[in-house]
Amino acid sequence: MNLSLRIKNRVLNALKPGATLEAQNAWNLYADIAWFGILSGVASAFLAVFVIRLGGSDTHVGLLSSLPALITIFASLPGSRLVEREKKPLSVLLISAFLHRSGYLAIALVPFFLATNRADAIVVLVALLTIPVATANIAFTTMFGKAVAPENRARVVAVRNVWVGITSTLTAFFGGKFLDQVLFPINYQILFLIAFAGSMLSQYYLARIRLPAETSTVSARARSATGGARAFLATLRGNRKYTRFAFASFIFHWGLFFPVPLYSIYWVRVLEASDGWIGAFSMVASATTIVFYPLWSRMTTRRGNHPAIVLATAGLALYPLMTAFSPNVEWILFVSFVGGVFTAGYGLGFFNGLLEVCPEQNRARYIAVYNVLVNIAAFVAPILATSLTLIFGIHAMLLLGATLRALGALAFWLQRDRRINSASIAGENPINRIG
Repeated sequence: MNLSLRIKNRVLNALKPGATLEAQNAWNLYADIAWFGILSGVASAFLAVFVIRLGGSDTHVGLLSSLPALITIFASLPGSRLVEREKKPLSVLLISAFLHRSGYLAIALVPFFLATNRADAIVVLVALLTIPVATANIAFTTMFGKAVAPENRARVVAVRNVWVGITSTLTAFFGGKFLDQVLFPINYQILFLIAFAGSMLSQYYLARIRLPAETSTVSARARSATGGARAFLATLRGNRKYTRFAFASFIFHWGLFFPVPLYSIYWVRVLEASDGWIGAFSMVASATTIVFYPLWSRMTTRRGNHPAIVLATAGLALYPLMTAFSPNVEWILFVSFVGGVFTAGYGLGFFNGLLEVCPEQNRARYIAVYNVLVNIAAFVAPILATSLTLIFGIHAMLLLGATLRALGALAFWLQRDRRINSASIAGENPINRIG
């Protein structure tokens, strides 16, 4: 059987609903993420650029990353308690996901209602949307563990990653072309309306998921769980493997988030990239991720999760380093390719590692504590980056971001004698799963 026929058969099988409850859930999960990819592609490629073109400053761009992270720090633990205490976690997911996705409709309408301070309004909206999405991410993780059997999670998540990669890539590419052909700001408004419509179709398939009856109740221990700083510290101390993984992740994510707001600034202000070029950057990165995700999965199966994490974190240090030395927009296409290669390994490795070290009991709380640590870095690092850029320049800060990522890779490499063997589980980044 030739390659094209094998690909065709796999696509048709993915589109065909199964007979069992779990097979039907898997099909709905595929459709959910495929439609959600439209929103993901628009938000990741064009939200920061939209703010800049509305007159936003470098500080506005930094706040797009830092404010949601700050809110996630305080929303994660209450969200985990809500998920643990709710007898039907899918209802928590549907409500919180709907509130988050509806915010992009509001973003599309901002230019209609405000003549000034439009960038401020979008930054505030994005920050507020973080409250429901913090809960949605945790609820999805809990739901996924109940809807899909452990032996099938690798296959289901791998297919989901491919689908979201395809739809987000196509959205970014054609979205950039569309933006160049239509007058501003109506072009961005139409694009965000399309993103909202896609997310509502995603919501429809998410609502079709059905959990087995025996897993729809909550343990008494989970219902009686308390929150606050004491519970946070107790969770960190409760499992040594989890603690080591969480703190190594904490170090790496300082470097991961530090240069994030600098990319759009560099593309628009230094390289003077058009919307079409920016869409092409996102398309190349997403397409590369689709191609390399199966390769990372095979590497993890054969050699374990630890080598994949070390290689991916070290490779991601190349992205800000190469960006700093990019002389023109064409060079960013190659940078995007390199970023896509190692982003696939990052998405696989970190979720694999997190599932491996999180005890099944009160898993939502362990996920929430991890998210708190990561989002502390996500809040502070972009603010530092944009502030220091005013003093030292954007090239120096991109190089600093690369250095911080390399230090994170070193932190994971130092755990080489305490490997996390997760060949049996494949996954995706829990922070970005809902968007």
